[in-house]
Amino acid sequence: MSQGSFERRHTRDWQALGEVLEQLEDRRLSVDPEIGAAFPALYRRVCQHLALARHRLYGADLIAQLNDLALRGHQHLYRQGARSRTGWVQTLLLDFPRTLRASSGALWAATVAFVVPAVTMYIACRYEPDLIYTLVDPAQVAMVEEMYDPQSDHFLRERGSASDLQMFGYYIRNNIGIGFRTFAGGMLFGVGALFFLVFNGLFIGAIAGHLDQLHHGETFWSFVIGHGAFELTALVLSGATGLRLGLALLSPGRRGRAQALAEETRAALPQLYGFTAMLIIAAFIEAFWSSMVLVPASAKLTVGAGLWVAVLGYLILAGRTRGS
Repeated sequence: MSQGSFERRHTRDWQALGEVLEQLEDRRLSVDPEIGAAFPALYRRVCQHLALARHRLYGADLIAQLNDLALRGHQHLYRQGARSRTGWVQTLLLDFPRTLRASSGALWAATVAFVVPAVTMYIACRYEPDLIYTLVDPAQVAMVEEMYDPQSDHFLRERGSASDLQMFGYYIRNNIGIGFRTFAGGMLFGVGALFFLVFNGLFIGAIAGHLDQLHHGETFWSFVIGHGAFELTALVLSGATGLRLGLALLSPGRRGRAQALAEETRAALPQLYGFTAMLIIAAFIEAFWSSMVLVPASAKLTVGAGLWVAVLGYLILAGRTRGS
């Protein structure tokens, strides 16, 4: 193959790698996860082209151009390896909120599917208390009433540290179980994710409305507001991630459904890591902060409100570049 034909065939790959490297090398820019994911394949192709150019004794200028791209690519890979232990920080602080905003349609759909049933059921149970029994069996209702009754014995004493640790493990298992069921439900063309979002919204709204009409609201809201900022938000985000996968199955475009699902799953990995981290944080807060009975309700409500502002601000603002 002549050098001219070789250049015409592969110039696009070289230009693409050069553009990716410019973004990866500019520390002022936040790199799109999809661009970062495309880098290894482009780098390998250019290394192959460099080897062919040398073997075929193409011009020195072309070999120097390809050698420069290969060296820059190697330096980036080396830096990435050195930073491998901190890569998860970038994933959580930058990639996670950015990928969420990139799939805003799924995020808004998940938010509506959870919030609307929750608010509707809350209002309904405030004025028709018996409605809670359409979702929750009487034994569970009685248990919840006793749990948040301000006159209950457990509100008069602190829990031991061993019990806190045990509950931390329980909350992690419970939270992540709910989150992953909601996420995995998206693979049923999105129907499963919607079901879990709506059901959990109805359930939580019913419990909150029922306890408020019993005048147990202070103990209930002061307990849930802190960890709820992470737990409820993560539940919606797990549903949004599941809906993203469901949309890939429903509308794969020119791709096969299996290919579309695999590609969307890889692109959604920062979301999966992000909502999992949020569920773990929620479990920690619930076990070691929410359960503290000696902290005044006003303090818990204030801290909880601050956590909600922090979580929403993080999801809205983190990872943005100038002008975005």
